[in-house]
Amino acid sequence: MGGAAGSRETDKAETPEVRFTRLNDFRMEHIMLGGSESLGSGAAATGLPRWRQQVQYAIGHTLNDFYSLQPAVRRETPIQFLLERRWPPKSSAFPSLMHYWDVKTAVGDELMRLAPVNHTGEIPVMLYEQWHTQVPELSVELAMIFQLAWNSERSGRCLNIQKFMVSGHEDVITGFLHMANVFCHKAYGMPADTIEIYSLMDGRRHIFDGAGIPLTESLDYVRLLSVFLNQDHTADRNVSVASRRNEKSETAYGGFGLM
Repeated sequence: MGGAAGSRETDKAETPEVRFTRLNDFRMEHIMLGGSESLGSGAAATGLPRWRQQVQYAIGHTLNDFYSLQPAVRRETPIQFLLERRWPPKSSAFPSLMHYWDVKTAVGDELMRLAPVNHTGEIPVMLYEQWHTQVPELSVELAMIFQLAWNSERSGRCLNIQKFMVSGHEDVITGFLHMANVFCHKAYGMPADTIEIYSLMDGRRHIFDGAGIPLTESLDYVRLLSVFLNQDHTADRNVSVASRRNEKSETAYGGFGLM
């Protein structure tokens, strides 16, 4: 599911479609966590640890499985049972077997602590879905994956947004916060009620009042972020093309040489 947020069919009929560069939140996270696929110098980067990718995948799908259930069924379903189905079955991606069990215990304990008291009688309006909205003044289309978002009951507020991370990272938290603030204002014309970010490995929770985040500040941040990610993408593409050319040359000329 997912799609364009805050749009109406009548708007599409009256206004010609304008295509902007898409700015994805998952690319922001990947870069902020040091997972650039290649560096401007042409040297290969290590990328994100595979164990972290596997754990984040397990968390996302466990939340999706759990909150896809009706509230009455959720109350009778242990989330650790669903986590077990999604958890990496092997520890080969982890630095050690001890690390594998430490991470599994920490993440499982935190989800078991949070899930039974989190919006117990509600159904999320966004669940592990990507939504996008245009930001004309920045010439970008902002695309975000929301793990959990709930309707707000407060006047002049749109959503209660929740994000669950393996471990907290200041740059990722800041980036997500500003992107979510711009998204809510552009898609709904109002700020979020709250933006909550959970760091499962250390049990920390960051709660932000949506109205307390200046939109101008968030727009400036997203503008700089879009320039940075576009430059990174261009560097990756140039390195990738150069690598393919080198591979082609080695194959072609090496092949003829062998003949």
